[in-house]
Amino acid sequence: MELSRRGMLAGVGAACAVGAVGFAGATAVSDGGAASDAGAGGGGPIDGDPVGGGSAGAGESGGSAGAVDADPDAPFEARLLRDGEVDRRLFGAADLDEVEGVFDGDGEYLVYVALDGDGVDAFQERLAASGAVGEPERFVASMTLDGTEVRRVELDEPTVSALTDDGWGGVLTLPFGEERVAESVYESLAAT
Repeated sequence: MELSRRGMLAGVGAACAVGAVGFAGATAVSDGGAASDAGAGGGGPIDGDPVGGGSAGAGESGGSAGAVDADPDAPFEARLLRDGEVDRRLFGAADLDEVEGVFDGDGEYLVYVALDGDGVDAFQERLAASGAVGEPERFVASMTLDGTEVRRVELDEPTVSALTDDGWGGVLTLPFGEERVAESVYESLAAT
C-alpha cells in the first residue's frame, strides 16, 4: 500500500474522513530537545522524492521515496492521557503496517503512519473506551520514543470524530516541531 499524496495532504490541516487524519496543528507540544538523539540510527530519510513523485522542491524536506514496512519492535508508542493523569495505550509500533516521512508541513515535520486492519479496530476501541469520544478536550495523545516523550497533542472533537469514523483507513499524520525528532521517529519505525 502506498500512502497517497492526496490522502496525506488531506490530513495535514486537521481531521479529514478521506485519507490521513492529522494530529497537525497541535497546541500542546513537548518537542524541545526531549529526544535529541532518541532512536538515531544512521542518516536521514532518502532525499529526492518526498511523496513518490519527483524531487523535493523549494520549502520541502526530502522524504522517503514511498511507504515502507513498519518495524513492529520499534520503541514507539502513543498513549492517551485524561486530564494529565489517566494513562491508556492508544497504539504502538506493533499496530502499524507502514510508515512514510519526513515531510515539511508549514513549520512542522510530518511522519505518516498506517495502522494495519487489527490496529485500526484496536485504536478505535481504545479511543471509545477511554471516554475521549464524549469529552475529547479532556484528552491528549502523548507520543514516546524509547520512553522519552517526543510530542504531546491535545485532542478535539473534529479529530476524534474522524478517527472513529467507519470510513477512516488508519492513516495518521504525526507532526513534530523539530526535523531531527521527526527523523528519529521515522528511522526507528522504518523496518530495515
